[in-house]
Amino acid sequence: MDKWKIGFGLYCGLVLYVSSMSPGEIPDGGITVSDKALHMVEYGIMGILGWAAFGRGGAGFPWGLLAFCVCFGIGDECFQDWLDHARTPDVWDSAADAAGAFIGLLLSMVFWKR
Repeated sequence: MDKWKIGFGLYCGLVLYVSSMSPGEIPDGGITVSDKALHMVEYGIMGILGWAAFGRGGAGFPWGLLAFCVCFGIGDECFQDWLDHARTPDVWDSAADAAGAFIGLLLSMVFWKR
């Protein structure tokens, strides 16, 4: 199995692990950053790893990878609601996830050497 596919799978697991934490368990780095910016960065990384694992050989924009990341983000928000750790799903978090994944995939397509 390709190291990028393993990394992509582990990263998806890490995203779910962090989502399963209650707000008090999430470390506070002392820096105030917008929640939406964090979502965009998180899913931008997912888009980059997804491109590394599955998108490098195709031509055109990897719409399937974007669809996976968007669905994963929606599922992640629902997962937070299901766990009921005082975290609620937010449609704008899912929108930030989708935007981050799109940007990550686009940057990977432009800058990744084939």
